Amino acid sequence: MRVFRRADHFSTLLSRAAITIAALILVYSVCHILLETALRSVFATSTHVLDEFIGFAILSMTFLSLSATLRADKMVRVTIISERLSAKTNRWLDAVVSAIGFLLVAYGCLFFWGTVAKNYGRGAVSESVAEVPLWIPDLVVFIGAALLALQLLLRALCLTLSGETPTTVE
Repeated sequence: MRVFRRADHFSTLLSRAAITIAALILVYSVCHILLETALRSVFATSTHVLDEFIGFAILSMTFLSLSATLRADKMVRVTIISERLSAKTNRWLDAVVSAIGFLLVAYGCLFFWGTVAKNYGRGAVSESVAEVPLWIPDLVVFIGAALLALQLLLRALCLTLSGETPTTVE
């Protein structure tokens, strides 16, 4: 159980950091929208990057919050089957689904990393006046997906070996 506690603690720190960054990005988004509104209404000008930056922000917030959402057991679930199962069967099903989810997300991470490497290597930038290097938002997506994969793996292992979710392992 000591290994689970360390892994759980590490996962908790990473998830909290990611959700904190997502919250800060949300604050930034609101401020940028307010700035854009003021610039357009009062000064008849614009930052010319609102659509792009808010798009990157929404993408970042979504992926960075996935790990913490799963950790808090707040992911949307369709319980039409699981609510009719015994607790033991439900835990087994949760472990299998978590393991499959880990495999799918980890496979997706390979593609996300490939996109990061390709955009970095080519020096690809966005088409706006800001010319944002595209590897930056791609890297945030990769990090969020990797944290989700870690959380799914930890959940599957904990459910399989101890019968409990990572947040309940003592």
